[in-house]
Amino acid sequence: MLLPRAFIVGLIVGTLATVTMDVVAVIALRLGIAGRGPRRTGPDLIGRWIGYLLRGKFRHTDILQTPPLLGELVLGLAAHYLIGIVLTLVYLGLLLVVHATPTALGAILYGTATTVFPWFLMFPSQGMGWLGLDAPGDAHLARVSLFNHIIFGLGIALWMAVLRL
Repeated sequence: MLLPRAFIVGLIVGTLATVTMDVVAVIALRLGIAGRGPRRTGPDLIGRWIGYLLRGKFRHTDILQTPPLLGELVLGLAAHYLIGIVLTLVYLGLLLVVHATPTALGAILYGTATTVFPWFLMFPSQGMGWLGLDAPGDAHLARVSLFNHIIFGLGIALWMAVLRL
């Protein structure tokens, strides 16, 4: 009975935590926290990256120069939210395995740890280098992704507290 509940909690909290991350990211961009460079990230580029992964292309010299794919925005949004849900389910699964109680600090640290995925998988695969350091200009990809993933962890903690889960 505990596992189905954890799955439902993961779906709800993962979705809401991802929404929280996205809303805060837009606010941060508008306030200039995210930096304004020639490089950008977003669901369309995630969709392009996933779309080409499904076609067998893992590495891009420059994802922005790779031809866009039909439906990449929808694919990117779906993948982004699915990833948020899966990461939340992993967090909840870890809590179950170690018999731990969720805490705000634990969720924030977990969210912070998930930054390894864009830093060491997505950015290099998209041609932006480790940590996004090969992105020209003031794109600040390492800082922005760290910020976003901290907010994701905070979102997990927030929504688990609000929903009393």
